[in-house]
Amino acid sequence: MKVAVTATGTTLDSSVDPRFGRAPYIVIVDSETMDKEGLDNQANMNDLKG
Repeated sequence: MKVAVTATGTTLDSSVDPRFGRAPYIVIVDSETMDKEGLDNQANMNDLKG
């Protein structure tokens, strides 16, 4: 299963960010293989709410 976690960085050692849509990064982890992918979400940090 893949799990997405909002984070302050792209590694598993990064702190969790409580904001989903405006978190600077999203880390996706495959719970079976522990493969991870860090996605840069900084372009969405200043988008309008709504």
